[in-house]
Amino acid sequence: MEKSGLKPSPRLLLGVPLASLGALVGGLMVLALFLGVARPDCGEPAAPLGSEVPARLVPIYDAAAARYGLGARGPAILAGVNSVETGFGKNLGPSSAGAEGWMQFMPESWATYGVDANRDGVRDPNNPWDAIFAAARLLRASGAPGNWHDALFSYNHAEWYVEEVEGAAARFSRPGGESPSAPVSAGCGAPAAAGSLNRVLRLYSPRAFKALPARLWAGGGAPESVDARIWPDAVWLLEAFDLRVTAARETGHNTHGDGTAMDMVPAAGQSWDATALQAALALGWIPSCGWNGSAPVCPLVPAIQFIGYNGYEGHGDPEHAGRNAHLHVSWRSSEFGCSDLCPPREWVEVFP
Repeated sequence: MEKSGLKPSPRLLLGVPLASLGALVGGLMVLALFLGVARPDCGEPAAPLGSEVPARLVPIYDAAAARYGLGARGPAILAGVNSVETGFGKNLGPSSAGAEGWMQFMPESWATYGVDANRDGVRDPNNPWDAIFAAARLLRASGAPGNWHDALFSYNHAEWYVEEVEGAAARFSRPGGESPSAPVSAGCGAPAAAGSLNRVLRLYSPRAFKALPARLWAGGGAPESVDARIWPDAVWLLEAFDLRVTAARETGHNTHGDGTAMDMVPAAGQSWDATALQAALALGWIPSCGWNGSAPVCPLVPAIQFIGYNGYEGHGDPEHAGRNAHLHVSWRSSEFGCSDLCPPREWVEVFP
């Protein structure tokens, strides 16, 4: 669809930090510590996106809306634009007018608003991270979130288009709709993941292990276990990004013995870039920090201790790791893993 050739507007500067947020919740069974991240106040939280929205795209909508200050409706509007334009990436074009990519940018608009959101050194309209962030940037420059009608009309000069996107956004964010994502809250300034991924919950119990669902296990034999406190995070990550586990709590790995780490590969028929790479990016990994895998070199979300992917020896996609290709994710705990099987740690940190 033809897009307008908008003039670039000065980017809104988001630079007023809030104090770190902390709250201690006591109890005989659970002691939880919420740690917030410094960010400007962006108003009310975003509503969960409905189950019609592909789960692996939800962190991108959240992060893009947060980065460009699109407020509570931002993720749903971006999902609406993506749905109307390309059916969530099913038809990347180019269109008869020359628009292309995940969000159907005309070349002149892409030259102005295109961004390298996944930090791979290329501004690519056919990459969902780059395209969705660019759409958020264009909408912000066009008046969103103060005037969504004019912003969407600038994106595509047609009243029917505005109505269709608004309708889709309303459907995706309907009250009570099941969300494929973890609970989200649209904050500002998140570089790779937004909402609850940028907060952390410290859990002291139950100190136990829980087997992963068989449908998410690709390691052969009975599914292995993870620490019961990270189990909801683990299942969400696997389902949201179409990943399967090849190793969880087992011996022979430096950090797997306490159940706070998983090795993952794409589900059958899925590509590495569409699954493992997107999961790593959502958790704060960026290509330039791959050799290290840990904060502060990697801007990881607070609950994650380590990500082993491209650039880290023995990890990554087949091009980087050969036959041992896998994505490794470790959650933060009171002790960083063990090589042999060991008891559950005193505490682990998870997404709230």
